[in-house]
Amino acid sequence: MKWIENSLESWMVPVRKINYHLIIFLFSIQVLVVFSQVIWRFVFNDPFPWSEELARYLQVWIILLTSTVCIQKSKHLAVDYLTHRLSFKLQRLFKLISMVGITSYILVVIIFGIQFILVVGAQRTPALQIPIGYIYFAFPLAGIHMFFESLIVMIKVVNTRSIAELNRIKAAAE
Repeated sequence: MKWIENSLESWMVPVRKINYHLIIFLFSIQVLVVFSQVIWRFVFNDPFPWSEELARYLQVWIILLTSTVCIQKSKHLAVDYLTHRLSFKLQRLFKLISMVGITSYILVVIIFGIQFILVVGAQRTPALQIPIGYIYFAFPLAGIHMFFESLIVMIKVVNTRSIAELNRIKAAAE
């Protein structure tokens, strides 16, 4: 199992780097668009008709791409108030159940994301007049990335042999 983990990790390094740069780029564009909108609206009293729509679609991409980082770093939403008091085997079991649930949900997002793009992908956005499929493509793209990140986390959890190792998975992500 360790060689699968190492293979996936090495394959994901360039994907993660591209993802990080894409998040930074999209967030920078969003900040510029929103800032320009504020200036044009309140200083020149002539707002851009497309800026709100672009900011909204950029936010969709940013959230989905950043979700992959949350999976990778085990920073996704989790209720772990009592799990630290359980035995190692139960902690590992709960972590695996959690990751199986997350991975199942990710598969649903990928499948329905693709189906949704096929149904309404050619429709055009109101202000920007770009195909809505470009916006919704973020769901299967980020979903595939999240799927591989969750597989890596699950393999790491399966490979752990102690509570200290299990805690290192969480700590190494921070």
